[in-house]
Amino acid sequence: MAVGIGNVLFRNESANVTELYLDEIHLFKDYPEGLLRFATACCFIFMIIGVPGNLITIIALSRYEKVRNATAIFIINLSFSDLLFCCFNLPLMASTLLHRSWVHGELLCRLFPLMRYGLVAASLFTVTAITINRYVIIAHPRLYPKAYKTRNICLMLLTIWLTSFGCLVATWLNKWGRFGLDENIGSCSIIQDKSGRTPKKILFIVAFTIPCIVIIFCYTRIFFIVRKTSKKSKTVNTCKQEQPSCDELSSVVSSDSMSIKFSGPGISISENTETFTSDPPKSTQRTFQIETRDEIKRIDNRLRRTALRKSMAMLKLSLPTRKDRRLGTMIIAIMISFCMCHLPITITKLLQEINPKPASNIASYLLIYLASCINPVIYVVMSNEYRKAYKNLFKCKRKS
Repeated sequence: MAVGIGNVLFRNESANVTELYLDEIHLFKDYPEGLLRFATACCFIFMIIGVPGNLITIIALSRYEKVRNATAIFIINLSFSDLLFCCFNLPLMASTLLHRSWVHGELLCRLFPLMRYGLVAASLFTVTAITINRYVIIAHPRLYPKAYKTRNICLMLLTIWLTSFGCLVATWLNKWGRFGLDENIGSCSIIQDKSGRTPKKILFIVAFTIPCIVIIFCYTRIFFIVRKTSKKSKTVNTCKQEQPSCDELSSVVSSDSMSIKFSGPGISISENTETFTSDPPKSTQRTFQIETRDEIKRIDNRLRRTALRKSMAMLKLSLPTRKDRRLGTMIIAIMISFCMCHLPITITKLLQEINPKPASNIASYLLIYLASCINPVIYVVMSNEYRKAYKNLFKCKRKS
């Protein structure tokens, strides 16, 4: 027994106390009991909503062929990340709030922040990939089929997950910060290593700031492209109503392979670089002009109509459809909800607040946990296509 106690004491002196006696450390000391019970109840509610919600989203979008595209694949990846968070992180945090201590051992105390930071990064990178996907569709529609082939999408998903968890390898190996119990916030997190280093600021820049800048840039470009294209669409519609006197269409027609114009007493027809000039005798000049004038008008109108159709076709490629606009609005809502849920606690940890207030600390955590279950609600409320996917799934279950 003495030897055993001696070994424990030796290990206790050489290692951090929080790694050996995690369950004996009292957390949330000055927190009201009612506040912790409320937070625990919220965690269970988020699990009840998030686990089936994200699971149903994955199955429904996988089986519904009408929404089986690159955006749907990224949405499935986002739902998978949220599902893992609901199944792993939420139960552990609910237990910690309930017991006011970490009772799950050292390994899970290291895995808890690893999964939390990795899954949050995967979610944000996925939202960024969805935004870039929408930008390419609108700004570079001809490039889209080549860029978003099945092989390329798989590589994008692999890159998202490798980057998200690859940034945490050094911390897992205790080379740059380490995973452990942070008594100040009452949860296992990234804490300083023996040299006093922590990667939190770098992770904030890489996994939060840069994706947010990319998302803001893409949506700004989308806004200006759609605005410019809408103005062109109005101009073309005006030209369609006032076809004979529209200067803009005339410039379009003049760029075609053939142009027809009056030239003095006769007519000049030019095609590419060749020119043919006909100058009839004076006796037949007036008759020739009358006969050819109507033919020229018919050809000119036909060319104008062809140019108009080409212009309208190009505008249709550039302008997003009603379905695209709804999907874009849904993606913006996902991004806004993500920022609102993660920004408060990220800023708090970035500023390294030593003694966070109980209400603000608990509220920050609840916002993070809310982010894992709110996306299925956004899909149902804002996307008609995704609602059809859910209905199709339940219809299949009833038939079977």
